[in-house]
Amino acid sequence: MRIIIIFCIIILSVSGCSLNGKLTSEKNLQGTWRLYDITPIQADPKGGDSFSETATLKKMVKDGDVLSFFKDESYYEISGEGKYKTGNWHFTEKDASISFIDSGKATAAIMMKIEKNETGKEVLSLPNPAKNLLLKYIKESDPLKEFTEDPFYKKNNEWRIKPLHDEDSLQLIKRLSNYIKQLAYVLKSAKERKQEVVSFEYSLGPVKIYNGGIGVHPYEILPATWKNCFYNEADALKAYGIYEKYLATSRYRGAGTGDWIEDDYNIILTIYSGITAALPKGN
Repeated sequence: MRIIIIFCIIILSVSGCSLNGKLTSEKNLQGTWRLYDITPIQADPKGGDSFSETATLKKMVKDGDVLSFFKDESYYEISGEGKYKTGNWHFTEKDASISFIDSGKATAAIMMKIEKNETGKEVLSLPNPAKNLLLKYIKESDPLKEFTEDPFYKKNNEWRIKPLHDEDSLQLIKRLSNYIKQLAYVLKSAKERKQEVVSFEYSLGPVKIYNGGIGVHPYEILPATWKNCFYNEADALKAYGIYEKYLATSRYRGAGTGDWIEDDYNIILTIYSGITAALPKGN
């Protein structure tokens, strides 16, 4: 009897390891992850103030970092300051490693791991050997049914790419409309994911979104992260004026559903349609 019990324990242990190992896969990697912990990979051989070091690392966690992986092997990362970065990734199943490709250059492959914590949430561990850091992320959400509709997918964030020269009216409308489209996807994805809280922290700009209505923020309070996406202050003001003028000359008379997320999404769609009407077809 004792032998049978021991044998059963071994079988359960092996199957448990196998199940956990299957979590580290290309499919499970897809989705959105938020940083929750940073620790040194190896202790400082010189000793030092470990408490201060830990406090500094926790400050990095406080500032925030969001990482998302898509089915087409593209990814984005947003830092706490709102700095947006996009590129590509490649997962090697044989050794469960991942490499990042930015501007055509691939990083060295690093061993990653996905496992479940004690509360059942998926945790992604990504080492950064160059900085001697182990970054741990909690999975916030699975991929959307249509991953290209993720609000932070690269095609929905072209407005963030700073131009090399000043832009004409049509180019400014195109940039502004891409920003409005991104906001619409923030609302749509929140609805699909059944989020209790809708966050616009990484998409702040002139569009003021509140319960059942859309307005305009004063230009003076707009964050630098939005203004700096334009070639200069003059272009930012022109784009702001385009939106402000449209809102002042157009009214939404459609019925409300009682669901503020759906109502605001519908209103933003009409704003997008109205502003892009000036663009040539195919743009």
